[in-house]
Amino acid sequence: MRLEAPGRDYRRYQMEEYGGVDVRLYRIPDPMAFLRQQKNLHRIVVQPQYLGDGLNNTLTWLWDNWYGKSRRVMQRTFSSQSRQNVTQALPELQLGNAIIKPSRYVQNNQFSPLKKYPLVKQFRYPLWQAKPFEPQQGVKLEGASSNFISPQPGNIYIPLGQQEPGLYLVEAMVGGYRATTVVFVSDTVALSKVSGNELLVWTAGKKQGEAKPGSEILWTDGLGVMTRGVTDDSGTLQLQHISPERSYILGKDAEGGVFVSENFFYESEIYNTRLYIFTDRPLYRAGDRVDVKVIGREFHDPLHSSPIVSAPAKLSVLDANGSLLQTVNVTLDARNGGQGSFRLPENAVAGGYELRLAYRNQVYSSSFRVANYIKPHFEIGLALDKKEFKTGEAVSGKLQLLYPDGEPVKNARVQLSLRAQQLSMVGNDLRYAGRFPVSLEGSETVSDASGHVALNLPAADKPSRYLLTVSASDGAAYRVTTTKEILIERGLAHYSLSTAAQYSNSGESVVFRYAALESSKQVPVTYEWLRLEDRTSHSGELPSGGKSFTVNFAKPGNYNLTLRDKDGLILAGLSHAVSGKGSTAHTGTVDIVADKTLYQPGETAKMLITFPEPIDEALLTLERDRVEQQSLLSHPANWLTLQRLNDTQYEARVPVSNSFAPNITFSVLYTRNGQYSFQNAGIKVAVPQLDIRVKTDKTHYQPGELVNVELTSSLKGKPVSAQLTVGVVDEMIYALQPEIAPNIGKFFYPLGRNNVRTSSSLSFISYDQALSSEPVAPGATNRSERRVKMLERPRREEVDTAAWMPSLTTDKQGKAYFTFLMPDSLTRWRITARGMNGDGLVGQGRAYLRSEKNLYMKWSMPTVYRVGDKPAAGLFIFSQQDNEPVALVTKFAGAEMRQTLTLHKGANYISLTQNIQQSGLLSAELQQNGQVQDSISTKLSFVDNSWPVEQQKNVMLGGGDNALMLPEQASNIRLQSSETPQEIFRNNLDALVDEPWGGVINTGSRLIPLSLAWRSLADHQSAAANDIRQMIQDNRLRLMQLAGPGARFTWWGEDGNGDAFLTAWAWYADWQASQA
Repeated sequence: MRLEAPGRDYRRYQMEEYGGVDVRLYRIPDPMAFLRQQKNLHRIVVQPQYLGDGLNNTLTWLWDNWYGKSRRVMQRTFSSQSRQNVTQALPELQLGNAIIKPSRYVQNNQFSPLKKYPLVKQFRYPLWQAKPFEPQQGVKLEGASSNFISPQPGNIYIPLGQQEPGLYLVEAMVGGYRATTVVFVSDTVALSKVSGNELLVWTAGKKQGEAKPGSEILWTDGLGVMTRGVTDDSGTLQLQHISPERSYILGKDAEGGVFVSENFFYESEIYNTRLYIFTDRPLYRAGDRVDVKVIGREFHDPLHSSPIVSAPAKLSVLDANGSLLQTVNVTLDARNGGQGSFRLPENAVAGGYELRLAYRNQVYSSSFRVANYIKPHFEIGLALDKKEFKTGEAVSGKLQLLYPDGEPVKNARVQLSLRAQQLSMVGNDLRYAGRFPVSLEGSETVSDASGHVALNLPAADKPSRYLLTVSASDGAAYRVTTTKEILIERGLAHYSLSTAAQYSNSGESVVFRYAALESSKQVPVTYEWLRLEDRTSHSGELPSGGKSFTVNFAKPGNYNLTLRDKDGLILAGLSHAVSGKGSTAHTGTVDIVADKTLYQPGETAKMLITFPEPIDEALLTLERDRVEQQSLLSHPANWLTLQRLNDTQYEARVPVSNSFAPNITFSVLYTRNGQYSFQNAGIKVAVPQLDIRVKTDKTHYQPGELVNVELTSSLKGKPVSAQLTVGVVDEMIYALQPEIAPNIGKFFYPLGRNNVRTSSSLSFISYDQALSSEPVAPGATNRSERRVKMLERPRREEVDTAAWMPSLTTDKQGKAYFTFLMPDSLTRWRITARGMNGDGLVGQGRAYLRSEKNLYMKWSMPTVYRVGDKPAAGLFIFSQQDNEPVALVTKFAGAEMRQTLTLHKGANYISLTQNIQQSGLLSAELQQNGQVQDSISTKLSFVDNSWPVEQQKNVMLGGGDNALMLPEQASNIRLQSSETPQEIFRNNLDALVDEPWGGVINTGSRLIPLSLAWRSLADHQSAAANDIRQMIQDNRLRLMQLAGPGARFTWWGEDGNGDAFLTAWAWYADWQASQA
């Protein structure tokens, strides 16, 4: 029994006088009834028999006191000479220090023995003389300053001696303090596996781990016995009952030994309606349109589902502050799902937004992000020395910094931050192996007189995506930040390495096969293996032109194999386990290695089981929602076959059935020498999925070209009809924000969590100590806002979603087609297609395409000037070529100018030679070899220097000509005819819509025409109606924020007395909005 007493402060000195600790050991005659009566099995409550200190010490003190007083009386009776004569004759009559010596206080036990339970033994144990408990040698916590694991006086083990099997109660007493606990004495261990409606108990020997039958088991929730039973010949017992969150197993074996196990259960897999909610892209800007798609199925188990019930739903949008932005009505169809859209306000706050879909009294959630950006005041261009970089090659190039007028940004401080995200090749498709990029390096430099910065990035040893963040400052208030993406593929060498099984026997010849996944000039010439246990390695030559090689592993263990080319570059890799005599797992663990990572129904899963010591008995189970199958290691059941390879290794063969999909857990549990260990290994079974392929007629397009996309849906190689949702999104969006929506296959058919919890009676303890019940305030939330910068890209229109097809249906041949116009942007586009067929099988496909131009123009000038200004017109020409002649043709006001240019690679600033002094259309055309490469146009406006004043004049029209009498320099003249006051009101609605954003008058004025426009719409579910509804909600929210006490309004919502006219105008506008 372990006892902890305070050994470092004043309380120790108060306890030392007692001389130790009194211990009493009782045997419980009826242990099962005793345990059932306890409310908390961890803290046993038994009422003490308190006696107090008693009269012994009181009588001692009285006797000593009275004795001293009587001797004082005798001293006063006789003279001093008489007393001396007597004591000389009889020395034994001398008083000495008897009178002044204090009475001896005897520490008595203040509690009488319990009469209800037989007393086995009692003793006083020397508490402070005993050796304190010490951690094992070598145990040290790095960085600990308190030395809390150092030995402390009073922290001791008290031996209770060998006892017969049963349940014992222990009392420990020091003065008036008492603590109790119970001791379970048994040679049997209860190992339990609890699931939602079932409990499996296996009773085994504590020393050898053999099955022990005939144990009485009670399953209780602490309030009463739920069910009971007796273990069979294999030592197992299955009990059926709904599992509470916490339950206990009370057990008594055939020898009378008692054991208790505590079980915790929580539901980790719930089968109900699953709604897959996703948006066309994960990141938006304020004012953008958000398209939402909903797909759902009603699941009954991991594989079987049915269509959802068609019903209306409400989609709520919550902004980053948690405020309700708007609500959209969505109709969910059993086959096609649902779709909706809404527009973000122009003043939408940045951060994470949440979508909440209320469907049939349940709420489902999804999310997206909103970010803003600042237009940079100079351009940062990236020119690489090569178009494509391979692994092992250094990445070099240069950055070019230019102002809008073409002047270089000299001596700008430039900070470079490089992050890398490893890529993997899966099915010849480049994918991200990691979700977030990892920082590689950062540096700071200064641009030269030409605005150039040399760029030298480290080589990548694996296929990666480099994200280069450039932050430049020319001394202005804002830094210009841009992010460039550089793809580094594996290159021409990519091989697969495989073998028949993931493990083999020592001394067995293992054949490894390798094959190129694509055409390659680099070939593997050597192989190398590394034994992880002792880091020994070996290499060998590969046969020229061969496709396989053979390795004979002499020692058991875990090996890593790699293929290398002549330069030592790794082309392929594989892990392999080898079994054999002497193979052991780490102490306290069980190693399970499957021969394959993915199985097809009908195959046999081979599992290599390695124990840390020779084991003859263990419990093998298949688990998911419950214990599906069970077997003993010594007596295999019919659902598996077992072969013993050596003292510590077994091979289990489990036939894979359809019911295993998508995965099931293979578990091994054993106990030995008072310890237990278990290990789970997953058997992953292939789930049929739709194969959705996206194909475009070519991979590179110019802006404005028509893109033809072909979609193909198939199942196991056969075409099937399916409902598809397709989005075409700028790939650089995913550089800022990775995809939030999970893969549709992993969402509807995820790998199931194991719903079985394993526990043991060896881990159950009983204690008695005081715990503080004083409430503690919860910790404050500590989070930081995530800042997101939008990328600056060569583009003339801000389009992040090029196409969104929420509902496409492939025909019986599995084909569907759609087209879209390539936006006027140069970037890489990602096409993502998600689909579901009528049986609920899903799939997801992805493809990429680029919008590129060798020559691309972009205006670098304002479009509005004052009368008298002399514009310095100019534009940028982005060139992918070097020293190529081109012709620039510009037209303005009927005049045409032609310039012959020689462009360098990157951004070129070109000044225009036109004399622009009036409003008009300016167009530019770039020609090369007689072919038009690019063309742009913009409208230039000249306004008067004086402040424009809006005037309104009413004119009564009569027959014939009517003079308007306009003032000089009048412009933007608009004539409206009105016959009734209602028409006059409607003619002024346009002016109300154009009111600037801000005050009560402006906000209320915009609400009136918007409300009237809403009521005039025939279809309130159209995209235009959603936009108008969003603007009405935004303006009403703004009006509410401007309201003062009593719903009175001032101009800007400031403190003060409300204005009657402003209040009436705001109320009237809000009334109009409420009628919409």
